[in-house]
Amino acid sequence: MTRVLIAGSLIALTLAGCASRPDCQPVSGFELGRSGAAREAACEQPAYAEAWRLGQTLGTLESELRQIEALASPSAAQRQRSRVLQREIPELETLARLEGWLPAGTIDQQPD
Repeated sequence: MTRVLIAGSLIALTLAGCASRPDCQPVSGFELGRSGAAREAACEQPAYAEAWRLGQTLGTLESELRQIEALASPSAAQRQRSRVLQREIPELETLARLEGWLPAGTIDQQPD
């Protein structure tokens, strides 16, 4: 009976350990960065860090564009910035697609 309890406890601890491990796949880093979330500290792989940075940059630019577009009467500088963002965002999306971090054909923007 004791062996069964010990074995059961070991299995439960193993499963709990697996459930608490962060997902260190680059696509997960990209999604976290794009949503504005902090990167997983345990994920030290260069590909994860690169994906998170690209996601963070893309998410920041998307948020900035949404803010400008929400203005009733943007200034000339804001309209110019909007045009720049409308060129930069698709370029970053293309890069993310080439890396496999963003599905092909996804044009939806992330909410703030």
